[in-house]
Amino acid sequence: MQRNIFVLMIFSIILAACGGDNDQGGNASQVEQNRPAQNRLQVPALLDSRTMSDIELVLQKGDHEFYPGVASETMGFNGDYLGPTIRLYDDTDTTITFTNNIGEPTTVHGHGLHVPGEIDGGPQAVIQDGESWQITIPVRQEAGVSWYHPHYMGKTAHHVHAGLAGLYFIEDANSQALDLPKTYGVNDIPLVVQDRSFTDGKMNEYAVTMDQIMNGLREDTLIVNGTVDAYHEVPQGWVRLRLVNGSNARFYRFHFGDDVPFFKIATEGGFLNRPVELTTLDMAPGERNEIMIDLSAGANMTLWADLLSADPEDGASWNQNLPRVNVVELRVNETIPASGTLPENLNDIAYFDRSEATQTRNIVLSMEVNGNNDQALDHEGHEGHGGETAGHMSLFGINGQPMDMGLINDRINKGEVELWQITGERMPHPFHIHGASFQIITLNGEPVSEADRGWKDTVVVWDEVTEILVRFDYEATEEFPYMYHCHMFEHEEYGMMGQFTVE
Repeated sequence: MQRNIFVLMIFSIILAACGGDNDQGGNASQVEQNRPAQNRLQVPALLDSRTMSDIELVLQKGDHEFYPGVASETMGFNGDYLGPTIRLYDDTDTTITFTNNIGEPTTVHGHGLHVPGEIDGGPQAVIQDGESWQITIPVRQEAGVSWYHPHYMGKTAHHVHAGLAGLYFIEDANSQALDLPKTYGVNDIPLVVQDRSFTDGKMNEYAVTMDQIMNGLREDTLIVNGTVDAYHEVPQGWVRLRLVNGSNARFYRFHFGDDVPFFKIATEGGFLNRPVELTTLDMAPGERNEIMIDLSAGANMTLWADLLSADPEDGASWNQNLPRVNVVELRVNETIPASGTLPENLNDIAYFDRSEATQTRNIVLSMEVNGNNDQALDHEGHEGHGGETAGHMSLFGINGQPMDMGLINDRINKGEVELWQITGERMPHPFHIHGASFQIITLNGEPVSEADRGWKDTVVVWDEVTEILVRFDYEATEEFPYMYHCHMFEHEEYGMMGQFTVE
């Protein structure tokens, strides 16, 4: 009994630091922000494709303790929550077998991988319960961070929310030659950032109201790698953090407080040409960034996240009085060997030129389809889609067209550069493309900054035009097309998604 009371006291303190309403999240007081973090960061296991001939991942149900002594019903790959990090190497082929034991159908999408549509893992590539799906990934792309997660029609949000997600670290000759921090889990640290809500320490099951569908599900407690209120011991030197926004819909502003500088070195699809010094970094769902911070002075540093509102023009200011929560407290341990530096040059990106574009496409992420936002929606209605289009999927759309599994929205010529002009309605949307990385030309009507002049596969668009140049080098057939969609899962689930072939 005493132990249970103690556990409840601990997580009530933490929840007070992170709790709040759905839109704004937790507003931790200054006292709570200054106290030490309570829980050692969990680091996903590393599977290296050079030392494993075949990799097997089992999708399974689990019981994960976010708070000591309180088990939550979750899902994971080879474990209770999330999955291992898989290290892939450019110019090699890696075979992975996914076995589905979660009791219902799903898929596994390789978000960020440049692969043919048939192994991309979109909603057509269904893995039935009790069955396996084996793919061989031809790794032919620059070093970067990609991730894998379900993409089953109508259940993506539910399955990822339960814990089904993991990382791919891709290495190439350049990344291996650079003198960067490279000791996994020590000075090269994966951080999968998500938000969840809890009742008496137990994670709430996925459920959404109409408001949460419209604005995206944004919950009140931040977790990283399945850890609440995390700390991690690091060497006294350069530390590399590989940030992944794995939330359903939450946008974050990351920083170390007090205008402490750090350096952005990579976007989703590869290194920037040179490090870019920043004091804040905004990230939307689906985005990945690599940053580095110098801890050679020996002082501990905390990576904070400000919780951005759904719409800069609705509710609290986008830039002021933002709720702030701990991502991870970096505790310097001088007994851990330091290694790696911040190189002056990282990459030599071959930039597309606008004149190369053979086709211009206009894409609007539509918040209203035929003026109809009146349908009564219940997440239980998702059950039993089997990949078929359902009536409740038509709240949102692409160019006014809600997602339809029987419709190919665009047909693209393989190997040709295209200019896409993208806008979003009512609020910022993270727009994601399968099968390729792209380069941003203008970002919401403004010139793109050096920090974003890298290879991307997810970009935040709003009411001013964002222009990207993209080339698809792999085929995606009508049977297994690529997808483009908003990466706020609630928007994707309810129609803000389309599909395209590349031939």
